[in-house]
Amino acid sequence: MYARRKAAVFLAAGVLAATAVTGAAATASATSAPAPAAPAVSANCAWWGGIGMYCGYDLWNDYADYGDRGNKVKEIQALLRYHSIYVTVDGKFGKDTRAGVRKFQRSCGLADDGIVGPRTWMWLRGAV
Repeated sequence: MYARRKAAVFLAAGVLAATAVTGAAATASATSAPAPAAPAVSANCAWWGGIGMYCGYDLWNDYADYGDRGNKVKEIQALLRYHSIYVTVDGKFGKDTRAGVRKFQRSCGLADDGIVGPRTWMWLRGAV
């Protein structure tokens, strides 16, 4: 009986030690929500002669500002991602996109007004 109790205690101690080493991580990963997936849209931009960098959303260099929506905003967001300024490519020119544009403008020595006009488009496209 003493041997069984000793074996049970030894086994329990081993299980506890193993749980402490591996079980906590396994339990946490099994019970936590799945990790968020990588962004579905990445900057798949390529050089187009006469245009500069193009990411597949919009070829025109239209004026864009806070509150705008659509493909021209997606193009701006993808170009920002191409230049390692990570914003969501969702087609909505919100506060994060404006902050990304301002950061990009500062890095290029442009006026950091958060508005994508002709000069900012030239720099985003790499035509400068």
